[in-house]
Amino acid sequence: MLEPHLRSWARNHLIQPRRVRLSIDPEGNSLKPFWLVTDHVGIDDSAYRIAYDESERVFGLELTLDTGVEWYCGPHGTFFETVEGM
Repeated sequence: MLEPHLRSWARNHLIQPRRVRLSIDPEGNSLKPFWLVTDHVGIDDSAYRIAYDESERVFGLELTLDTGVEWYCGPHGTFFETVEGM
């Protein structure tokens, strides 16, 4: 079970999942499809967003780098494990 502040963050940042292409390398050379499941809302945002890798059946973190590359940082496990890993 998530701590109350993490549960609140997740509830406020969940979105209707949408298909996105994220880079699997920080240089932006290799893109892969994911489902984005959280997004920035302008209040209490994290630097990260949560994406689901359908091919691996795992959630992970996305970080938009200063270069503009939307980088999938790698798998973290379940949705709850990923939120806790932020």
